[in-house]
Amino acid sequence: MLETESCSMASPRGQREASRALALGALLRKLRRERGYTLDQLAKRIPMSASNLSRVELGSQGPPADEVIERIAKALDTSPADLLHAAGRMGGGQSFEQAVLERLEAIGRDVREVKEAVAQRRP
Repeated sequence: MLETESCSMASPRGQREASRALALGALLRKLRRERGYTLDQLAKRIPMSASNLSRVELGSQGPPADEVIERIAKALDTSPADLLHAAGRMGGGQSFEQAVLERLEAIGRDVREVKEAVAQRRP
């Protein structure tokens, strides 16, 4: 019984992802309605299926890939950074993947510096 209960509980990461999906979906719905688009009209502008766009708006699936969010932003004539931020990702013109690669490069430099410092201390 306990095993079943623990399996049905969402992990903190899953809960954060669900919160981001809901936040992004609510923002998309608001922007779509403000611009006077139906689901079908906006879906054709992206392009994506209206049913998939509906799932994104409802937050019933995780936020889509950065590229999809950027296409949605273009179709809504809004800032991709705002939508990426709502999805819990980097904004400011930098893709999530680009930010991760830059961070990994910085970590690599830090590791090399530590390695060199340790090597210099050895007799």
